[in-house]
Amino acid sequence: MKKIVTLRPEWHSDDVAKGKIKVVMTGSAAAPASFQPHIHSKDERRNLKLRAKNPDDELEIVIVRDMWLTGFDAPSLHTMYVDKPMQSAGLMQTIARVNRRFKDKPGGLIVDYIGLFQSLQDALAVYSPWPKPMHLWHPDQKQKRSVMTSDCSPTCGQPC
Repeated sequence: MKKIVTLRPEWHSDDVAKGKIKVVMTGSAAAPASFQPHIHSKDERRNLKLRAKNPDDELEIVIVRDMWLTGFDAPSLHTMYVDKPMQSAGLMQTIARVNRRFKDKPGGLIVDYIGLFQSLQDALAVYSPWPKPMHLWHPDQKQKRSVMTSDCSPTCGQPC
């Protein structure tokens, strides 16, 4: 998050109720010092979840560590960046977070940093109602870097 805030300092606020970007994670006083600003009380995490679900809130980017993968429903959510191995039903539930219908949202975008493509194809073969898995865009590394480094606002309506 430090790198993002360095590039976009106006997105950050130390106040949990303000800012366009937040980190949601659990932890304790024994966690590394770099984690401490992001370890919130249960009530603060609940409020962050409410903010994330509210399409009128200024909160646009939430970096989540081991939370909100299943059972979290925010239809306005558009993009998810995945950086941990997942498979089967857990993978399907996780990617479904961005595939909720909402107003004129065209669909969700999953940015895969670790190569979940085959796991996703396998999960679709098991859990998809269609007899043949759907076609998925699978960019090469150069395309991934281009998307990751594009100078785009999270609200521009295009993949960032």
